[in-house]
Amino acid sequence: MLINPSKLALGVLLGGGFFAGFVFFVVFHFGMTATNSMDLCISCHEMDGVYEEYKKTPHYNNASGVRATCSDCHVPHGKTFPDWIDKFLAKLTIGTKDIFHHTIGTYDTKEKFQAARYEMAQHVIENMRSRDSKECRHCHSLEAMDIAEQGKSAARKHKRMMEKGGKTCIDCHTGIAHEEPEEPDDEDDEDDDEK
Repeated sequence: MLINPSKLALGVLLGGGFFAGFVFFVVFHFGMTATNSMDLCISCHEMDGVYEEYKKTPHYNNASGVRATCSDCHVPHGKTFPDWIDKFLAKLTIGTKDIFHHTIGTYDTKEKFQAARYEMAQHVIENMRSRDSKECRHCHSLEAMDIAEQGKSAARKHKRMMEKGGKTCIDCHTGIAHEEPEEPDDEDDEDDDEK
């Protein structure tokens, strides 16, 4: 029977495989979508402070009524298969890391979180820079900007960006959704000062 399967057995096998694949896709898709929710992102106490900062920014409250959520800025976007792979890998690595550190209590106090905040912010900034601020560009487009409506400084800088390139959104807009953490004092500098 294994060498020459009947049409019924082959149909059951193919139908079962298709059904199992469909169920996996639906569960996986809705799981990925559910993990993008703001409620999930802020459910850990580590996010309390950064969530309060975010609520004071234009990404949370603005004249247009459009609100960017955590996943809008911290999860890759796009419609192509490579974009989907980027999103999956980012959610897998970032989510796993966040859950791990929450579980073992790496940042179980505000002081511990603040002590590590600068380094964590640098990782996010470098990741955004390496992706040419693709997450920012998902909502903000240089081509769609009305330069005439911007302040003189912003208009000049955005116009230069359009003409010359060389920079990405995060190079000028760090601290736009969260307070930019201060760089910690270097212990070697402190030792030199004491001498």
